[in-house]
Amino acid sequence: MTPAVTLAFLGGCLGALALPPPYGSSAALALLAIAIGAALAWRGGWRRTTALGTALIIGCASTALHVAAASAARWPAARDGERVLATARVLTIPVAGEFGTTFDAALALDPRMGGARLTARLLWSSPSSAPRVGEAWRLIVRLRAPRAASNPAGPDMERVWFREAIDALGTVLPKSRLNGRIATGAAPLDRLRAGIAGRIAAIVPDRDAAALLAALAVGVTGDLTSEQWRIFNATGTTHLVAISGMHVTLFAVLAIALARRAWRVTGALRERVSRDAFAAALGLGAAFGYALLAGFSVPTQRTLVMLAAWLLARQAARASGLLHAFGIAIVVVVVLDPFAPLAPGFWLSFGAVGAILLAAGARIGRANRWHEAARIQFAVSVALVPITLAAFSGISLAGFVVNVVAIPVFTLALVPLALASTVALGVWPALAHAGFSAAAWVHAQSWPALEAAASWPYALVTLAPPGWVWFVIVPAVGIAILPWSPALRVTALAALVPLAYGRAPLTTSQVEIVAFDVGRGEAAVVRTAQSVVVYGTGDSFGTRGRRMARVVIPWLRAAGVAHVDRLVMPHLRGDHASGAAELVAALGVGEILVPRPWSGGPANARTCARRARWTSAPAVFELTADCDMQVTIGAREFVFGRHAHRDTARRGAIHVSIDRDGRTIARRAQREGYPWPWRAPV
Repeated sequence: MTPAVTLAFLGGCLGALALPPPYGSSAALALLAIAIGAALAWRGGWRRTTALGTALIIGCASTALHVAAASAARWPAARDGERVLATARVLTIPVAGEFGTTFDAALALDPRMGGARLTARLLWSSPSSAPRVGEAWRLIVRLRAPRAASNPAGPDMERVWFREAIDALGTVLPKSRLNGRIATGAAPLDRLRAGIAGRIAAIVPDRDAAALLAALAVGVTGDLTSEQWRIFNATGTTHLVAISGMHVTLFAVLAIALARRAWRVTGALRERVSRDAFAAALGLGAAFGYALLAGFSVPTQRTLVMLAAWLLARQAARASGLLHAFGIAIVVVVVLDPFAPLAPGFWLSFGAVGAILLAAGARIGRANRWHEAARIQFAVSVALVPITLAAFSGISLAGFVVNVVAIPVFTLALVPLALASTVALGVWPALAHAGFSAAAWVHAQSWPALEAAASWPYALVTLAPPGWVWFVIVPAVGIAILPWSPALRVTALAALVPLAYGRAPLTTSQVEIVAFDVGRGEAAVVRTAQSVVVYGTGDSFGTRGRRMARVVIPWLRAAGVAHVDRLVMPHLRGDHASGAAELVAALGVGEILVPRPWSGGPANARTCARRARWTSAPAVFELTADCDMQVTIGAREFVFGRHAHRDTARRGAIHVSIDRDGRTIARRAQREGYPWPWRAPV
């Protein structure tokens, strides 16, 4: 399959995912236009253009059908909060968290309630007995549509849920007598994965090390803590934690090497099957089994397809280019999972392989081995920059250095020890215990270095470049990794200029206000050319500072804010105090204003009654004793706090820029469809 046809097919899939609702009508119009163009190209003798158009049509049509079906199956927002009686089959390994046990379940609603079938992500605060994957339960569940807050520089959880085929979110009513286990069920692979993760936890006393080894061995990541994920993200090593194509390839290479040696003692089989065919079959089979045990993620699917294409072409004595195998892998993965392009892992995985092919291609092994490895590592790191920036709104600068050491440690030590020890669990438990203990020792020796790298102030840089910057970054990446002259490749550094100056600073006559979408909490930022004021932490009961850390701080960093002048806290409770601590640790705060004296609080905390009014041209700020805040800009007034207008239908952060006379310069919602115009007070 040629790269052009692959790109056309993928473009059709992406076009279908980008179509507006109603998906059926939009897809029909798009396909009609493409079909007419392909027919005209065929009549004009443009056979290649027709082939590309056909691939585009197939990709768009197949994905559009899946999108329409998935959208129709989702729980309607009009029925939010409805209680239903359903038969639930547990699909994923339940994860015990702070607020209860979370798991995905296939629900079959009671016929008296419609009898619908859907997949829901359930939270059970206090289950009567721990649910296990594969079991069937009768549950009373309160369901709601899979909607989430949407903020700039924050994750789009609705896209994640759509990608994972989650049709509804639900809460199990814990005190209902109707809840009960019906059958133990099947799901032997998932039960095996959960059992291996449990045995690793019993063998390794260090909880963090046990969670990491379970993730590497069987892809169970539910026990990894938020602090572990923070360090992996800051150091750019998240790709090493999830079972990726690198791990599957390593496992396949080891299996092929062992099979080639085992072929000598196969007896009569040696006369019927060649050594290479025997090794290829066992190696691919072992890789497939490992991928299934790890959850069959997108990176493992891509690796299996590429391994199969390469091994089959080799056995057939056919000359198969690497780009052809690469294209086949993309098409097969998208056919198996039409929503795979919505996952960052899809682009990171294929982007890394594409960078290797562009940078090295057929020259792998001809140069000095260490020089070749360094050059490929550089190409992969640079190629993943725009993908990481687009997917996560940030770049790990520490990752460029950390991965040089972390990749060999994981590839040559942790992953082999985890895999070998997992295999030994069933045949030689003592050896498995020793292997996991050795892996835990490697973790203990390397983890302090990762923590130190993550503590570097510029380990993770948050950026939100404007759209035009991508037309500079993408070509620059190609120039940097292609085997051209060094003088030409150095010119790719010019792409750093728009990254540094892509966001224009505020003028002295401009005010920027962002009201974040934080559910029951309150969080807003008011920026002028001279100061930055944060109102509220965004936290509510049980969030413990996570809203500030995951919503407000990423936006401040993306906006280039290095210091916050004032933090106004309308509530002084434990969760809000945790949010204030997150902001102080991340950026620093000049003054914290609270509604009442903060006993044992920071030295720069004072009551709102003592700071009733101040000016940061062209905005005038006024506070009540209860920390309600009014911002006056010309003839416009914006109110934050208890007396502010709360639009409960709002979904998505609101961003508005105002001039000194109170006229709106620009306004936009994070999510399309918000009912404008902007209404004051906020």
